[in-house]
Amino acid sequence: MKKTLLLVCAVLISNLALAAGNKEEVVPVRISCPNPYYPVSAMANRISGTVNYAASVNEKGEVTSVETTGAEIFFRETRSAMRKCKYEPGKPGIARGTIRFRPSQP
Repeated sequence: MKKTLLLVCAVLISNLALAAGNKEEVVPVRISCPNPYYPVSAMANRISGTVNYAASVNEKGEVTSVETTGAEIFFRETRSAMRKCKYEPGKPGIARGTIRFRPSQP
């Protein structure tokens, strides 16, 4: 009896773990989003870099917060642009992406 109960508990726990792992992340659908400005100091020094972002989108399709990693000199402009993005309402989630900053050729 104890072995059967233990087996049932193990199966239930493994099924719960699988169900939790199978939750698909909702990816918001972008309607519009401005390009970030190239920081003046980065442009003057011909600095290039990449920023990865994760923007939290609410039920209204508005960006509520932005997390960034990568080239720190570009964080402020990336966050500013991402906060102005608009997404389809009714699909809250996390919008992820990468922005590459490269100075134009002289």
